[in-house]
Amino acid sequence: MFQSLERTYNEQVARGNPSAVAVYSYAHGLIKSNNRNVRMGIKLLEDLLRKEVEDISKRDYVYYLAIAHTRLKEYDRALAYVDILLSAESNNRQALDLKDLIQHRMKKDGIIGMAILGGGIAVIGGLAIAAFAASKR
Repeated sequence: MFQSLERTYNEQVARGNPSAVAVYSYAHGLIKSNNRNVRMGIKLLEDLLRKEVEDISKRDYVYYLAIAHTRLKEYDRALAYVDILLSAESNNRQALDLKDLIQHRMKKDGIIGMAILGGGIAVIGGLAIAAFAASKR
């Protein structure tokens, strides 16, 4: 499936100007892939967002940009895109659910980050105490 989207996109690029549908489909496939591809998908979606005039299409681009940034753990950017959606459609269930997911992941990653930081501080503290004790001898 992904190879088909990539082939269609590349064929249209080779002919000049790929359609918005081909670019969107390819970008959508990219953001479900590895981090390098997610970044390329973000670039394609941002380019579409700048060029597009239809609000319905823009809504889809913004939503998938939020998903892509969430996948990269760039939660601040993801929330910014979700907030754009919610400013236009405050009851958008998908956007509200995505915002909850992002906030949950931020808390989870923050707790993990604090545990790692705390563990690192404990190790450094232990080494400092050991060095101090050794210098006293």
